[in-house]
Amino acid sequence: MPERQIFAAVDLGSNSFHMIVAREEHGELRVIDRLKEMVRLAGGLDEQGQLEPATREAALNCLARFGQRLRDIPESNIRAVGTQTFRRLRNPATFLVIAETALGCPIDIVSGREEARLVYIGVRRNMPADVNRRLVIDIGGGSTEVVAGDMLDPVLAESIPFGCVATTRLAFPDGRLSIAQWRDARRLVLGELQQFSSTFRDYGWDQAVGSSGTIRAVQSMLTQLFPGEPLGITRPLLRELRDRVIAAGAVDELALPGLSERRRPVIAGGLVILDAVMKALRIECLQTSDFALREGLLFDLLGRLSDDDPREQTVANMARRYECDPAQADRVVGWLDQAFEQVGTRLQLREVHRDLLLWAARLHEIGLAIAHERSSEHGGYILEHADMPGFTRQEQALLSALVAMQRDRPDPERIAALPPRLQQAGRHMLALLRLAVTLFRARSDSDFTDFRLRAKSPKKIRLQLPLGWLDSHPLTSHDLDEEVQHLARLGLSLKLGAFSA
Repeated sequence: MPERQIFAAVDLGSNSFHMIVAREEHGELRVIDRLKEMVRLAGGLDEQGQLEPATREAALNCLARFGQRLRDIPESNIRAVGTQTFRRLRNPATFLVIAETALGCPIDIVSGREEARLVYIGVRRNMPADVNRRLVIDIGGGSTEVVAGDMLDPVLAESIPFGCVATTRLAFPDGRLSIAQWRDARRLVLGELQQFSSTFRDYGWDQAVGSSGTIRAVQSMLTQLFPGEPLGITRPLLRELRDRVIAAGAVDELALPGLSERRRPVIAGGLVILDAVMKALRIECLQTSDFALREGLLFDLLGRLSDDDPREQTVANMARRYECDPAQADRVVGWLDQAFEQVGTRLQLREVHRDLLLWAARLHEIGLAIAHERSSEHGGYILEHADMPGFTRQEQALLSALVAMQRDRPDPERIAALPPRLQQAGRHMLALLRLAVTLFRARSDSDFTDFRLRAKSPKKIRLQLPLGWLDSHPLTSHDLDEEVQHLARLGLSLKLGAFSA
């Protein structure tokens, strides 16, 4: 029988795949198992965004092993995310179907800034609480996250497409190491950092922390090479380490104390990035943390399962920023809440779908901030491309599709473009949102009438309104007649009827 107090987080990074399993005890998480495999996904991705067969097979085999460990944990207690290399896949949906089958649970792709937020949450839980402002650096296999914040939340978050795997391959393609190659690569990274480095320096911090395997490996080498030095990575020590790496002459010849055999093929690129970050942000000393994205995922998961879901705050902030009409949002949300109670189970919708549907309702008029004409399309664009802390790319794609197609003729191809696991739910959620928007087109509280919604099957929906109500609301009656045709394009049958009060 599944144990509901067990939680798991899976970090599918560009260099390594990590899994952490923890038990909740007295409000705290106690780690009971960890798994890590160095898959080097980024190293197997070609310029067209396709995975080489050997890398693909290694990734799927690793996911199958992880999946066995996850088998007895409820899906609601698991979060698995893919990072930079997943973001670069040319056709992620095709690979995700197979990958999710191997792992046994959904895999979410997170944006670079969302990845940075999760890293910050993980590191914050493992560091002293008496630091007012903290800077966190995470050098992954395919990207580097830079995030600064206070004792509770990240304030600034950025991601650059330079990671230890990709940068090693870019800077030292033939495996030879030279100071000229090092400086050329560092110049590229500095150029990417230039766009936001001054903002971070102006924000300031009391402590700088590194959380990745690259940074822990650097600390391990420095500890063994300079045993008398206090813990922490300083720029002078980093230059000493750089000189020793360059002196080896080739990646295959690297043999420094504290450098593992698994880390050796990618450490040079990681060091280039760290050198550039410390220079650009003028970091004098960098501490290290054992916590990172996977721990952040766990804490974020607990927040999602409680009253501390970061997505709630994100939606509230966006609704205010784009001046969405709260009264109209309340009307649509209220109707949808009742509709979900009546047909949610029959339409095979779960609580996670209810949350996303109601968030879409809260933001369904966000496009009016741009223009009334084509406002739905504008809203869909905003939700697809905005930074939305707490939301994954797949969740944003679903919200975008719902808002963009809330009116007029729906495009079935937009639903088909969603991940397969969201397509059926997305179709039903869209039908409910469209009905709510249609019923409250007049933006009047008096239009909130009793109704009965039934689903004879997942493809057949019946809406009943009080006898005579449609006769006194001719615009709504006309719109609902058109909605019968529109929903047919989504493969859904809508029947209209009446009941006596």
